[in-house]
Amino acid sequence: MRLGQAYQRWLAGGVVAAVVALAVGWFLLIGPRYSQANSLHERTAAAELRLPKLEHRLAELRRQDDHRAQYEAQLAKDRKALPTTSGLPDFLRELQQAGDNHGVQVTDVTVGGPLEVKAAGGTYYALPVTLTAAGRVDALGDFLNELQQVQPRAVLINNANLAAAEKGAALTAGTAKLMLSLQVFVSAPASGAAPAASAAAKS
Repeated sequence: MRLGQAYQRWLAGGVVAAVVALAVGWFLLIGPRYSQANSLHERTAAAELRLPKLEHRLAELRRQDDHRAQYEAQLAKDRKALPTTSGLPDFLRELQQAGDNHGVQVTDVTVGGPLEVKAAGGTYYALPVTLTAAGRVDALGDFLNELQQVQPRAVLINNANLAAAEKGAALTAGTAKLMLSLQVFVSAPASGAAPAASAAAKS
């Protein structure tokens, strides 16, 4: 009888030990692996959800890259229109070249200090320029068109006054004089130059 009871206790103890070992194995080995597997499945599912958006974005970037040369050309053009330095020598040469192209004489060019300009949510600077151009009326019209549409620099003509070259003469006869007041834009003021009072860009 005692042997039977001892056997039963030994058997019960073995069962308890097996259960304890199983529980310990679960918490120390199987449980963490199961949690890792669940986490991995969740991350995989999330990645699969993001995959179509990423593929769409990649296709869009590839389409944009096909037009990269066009974008770079536009960027270079924009930089010429709004340089980071005054670039006055280049602009004055453009003025003289435009005059020469159309038989117009450009004289009395005066450049003022930079003006701070608020436009399109940003701050820019404008150099006020006044000049006189003399030539035939149609040539002066071509000169104005080149100044606004052809030469690369961004300019805004604030005032234009056309008068006969000789007092009392008709504008259609001979030459005329065109007095211009304009702004030449730059993204930063000239080094060491403090901008004058703030001005609003005119449309």
